[in-house]
Amino acid sequence: MSSETALTQIKDFKGIHAGKRLFILASGPSLADLDLSPLSRRLVMGLNRSFLTYPDTHYHCCMDHRLFDLYPDLMKQARFLFTLEGRPWGIPIQLLGSEGWSWDLENGVYSGYTISYLALQIAVYMGFTQIIYLGLDLKHRDGHTHFFGQDFHSRNHPDKEFPKMKKMLEYGAS
Repeated sequence: MSSETALTQIKDFKGIHAGKRLFILASGPSLADLDLSPLSRRLVMGLNRSFLTYPDTHYHCCMDHRLFDLYPDLMKQARFLFTLEGRPWGIPIQLLGSEGWSWDLENGVYSGYTISYLALQIAVYMGFTQIIYLGLDLKHRDGHTHFFGQDFHSRNHPDKEFPKMKKMLEYGAS
């Protein structure tokens, strides 16, 4: 590629970071406890609202359609935004379903019930071999569903969503 601006489709990212390390910022409550300043010299992918605590990621992933309305300016600041088809902007990827794994993102991706799983497939597709999650808690703390506080839409996750998410993340790690 002659420049970053030439990277406009998911196929442009295949193997682009072969053998490299990636830090992925999820949105769990523990993210608020971390000093993220050492990441300034690293390749970082943010998920959903992680830009509220660390806006300078190289990549960003968002499945949540609400965030395009809630934070349009912050979303547009992402260097590269991976999202699902039908979102207002970003690099679109077709959603194939909830459970499964995609090695070829040109055909689509599986949600795994969480943006963290979608991001894992993108990271592997890009060639990263060491993938480190920060803030991937799969539990709430002191009434906080996320590092920024509480999201009403996540209040039932411990009972309904976390078991499915855990299953898929274990599948993806194998």
